[in-house]
Amino acid sequence: MMEKSNGASSYQQAQPSDRFVYLVTRDYNFASYISQQITHFGYHVQHARDIKSLANAIADHRSIALLMDIPAGEGLNDHASIFDEVSKLQSASLAIFFISELDNQELRMKSIRAGGTAFFTKPINIVSLVDKLDTLSRSSLKNQSFRVLIVEDQHTVASYYQMVMRMSGMEAQIAPQPGAVLEQVREFHPDLILMDTFMAGANTADLARVIRQIDDFLSIPIIFLSSEDDFSRRIEALNLGGDDFLVKPIKASHLMAVVRSRLERSKILRSYMIRDSLTNLLNHTAFRNILAQEVNRSKRQNTKLSLAMLDIDHFKMVNDTYGHAAGDSVLKGLSRLLQQRLRSYDVVGRYGGDELVALLIDCSEEQAVKIMDEIRIHFSEIAFYPDNSKPLYLTFSCGISTFPKFQNAEELSDSADQALYRSKAAGRNQVCTA
Repeated sequence: MMEKSNGASSYQQAQPSDRFVYLVTRDYNFASYISQQITHFGYHVQHARDIKSLANAIADHRSIALLMDIPAGEGLNDHASIFDEVSKLQSASLAIFFISELDNQELRMKSIRAGGTAFFTKPINIVSLVDKLDTLSRSSLKNQSFRVLIVEDQHTVASYYQMVMRMSGMEAQIAPQPGAVLEQVREFHPDLILMDTFMAGANTADLARVIRQIDDFLSIPIIFLSSEDDFSRRIEALNLGGDDFLVKPIKASHLMAVVRSRLERSKILRSYMIRDSLTNLLNHTAFRNILAQEVNRSKRQNTKLSLAMLDIDHFKMVNDTYGHAAGDSVLKGLSRLLQQRLRSYDVVGRYGGDELVALLIDCSEEQAVKIMDEIRIHFSEIAFYPDNSKPLYLTFSCGISTFPKFQNAEELSDSADQALYRSKAAGRNQVCTA
């Protein structure tokens, strides 16, 4: 444990700049506290003393949520005007979170009738608040960038499919040469494969079998495309591990409906397989697989790669003193911080226990140290309330290893772990390199 740090951080996380949250409160100290805490997670707060003074700001800016602080010391009847004013904002498509020192059923009912979607009591659990904001932020994204590999040797047809995918916000790549498909799958890492059943000089049935032989590709949906509506061929395609069979010509709307359905289902199933249930980060096995893939990519493209291993200082004390629920909250807090402060294409995972890992793509050792050190400062300033009385501030230690200094995934992991051990031995709350 440590006292709250006054250190400042200059690192600007690579997240959208329009992550605004409005806060209405008469308490300037509370406004300052909330602003400082959720700013660590990449959100921007605009404060107002009352709803009326916020009306113009809501009209001029995009926001995902309004945090409404219900003043202390007022009775339920005195809150009526506040709920009336808030209810008028429902047309603004804002998620409304109420915050109060009181917690009773009648107050919660009034907040729901006023359009509230969440209710927090003081001292507010910042991790829970950020969880709610993250859910809103994710749902506000219009398109998720899925990757589709089109295995088709007719250029006109393949280009048409590619155009349809791209118009739907997806990344699409064509594989016209059957002999190079496996290499493209390894390089492109598609979320779904569209495969023609007839290609010159190729047995697509054997090609599908080859893809399904590789564990990393078992969960990738394969949609077969055929110009013949042959029932026996449909059965064969499904027996090969295909997920659907479409007959050409295919309308764009029909094709996209099937593709989206398969992608969403695959995303959900894959999430259960590769995600840690508490933090929603990649689990140990999934992270190791991606680490090996990225090392190979860096070798081919001659780029840099940095692996950071983090361990929360005195984490056992948190569990022993406050219980495992408090420890879980701290882990989730650090997980959210890493996800918000790192770039969207960096990879974050849970290695086990309180040890988290971050893979920084195309990132040198010097850059990685700067980034992780600034995240360390952010984490040290986050207030946790494990017993709802006084705040608890924690730190983490970090070890960093880099490619090409270390040439494979095993060496990177071992050296980052050794650097983490040195960081702990040197007094904790610091970043060391291998």
